[in-house]
Amino acid sequence: MTEQREIDRKREELRQHLNEIEDRVNPKKVANRFVGRAQDSYNDDPTPWIAGAAGVAVLIVGGIALAIFGRK
Repeated sequence: MTEQREIDRKREELRQHLNEIEDRVNPKKVANRFVGRAQDSYNDDPTPWIAGAAGVAVLIVGGIALAIFGRK
């Protein structure tokens, strides 16, 4: 009977490990964790996010201006 208990215990350990692996690699859960970290980071200090957004905006406007005025 102890062998069966040991087998059952090992199966339960394996099940728990597989659930942990699934939680770590599930794309939806990974995305949710990433979004949560980004939100926390923004809430802690929005300055780098604002600076980054401004930089992207400058690149986009610059690219549009180059496309429009660079054709001459």
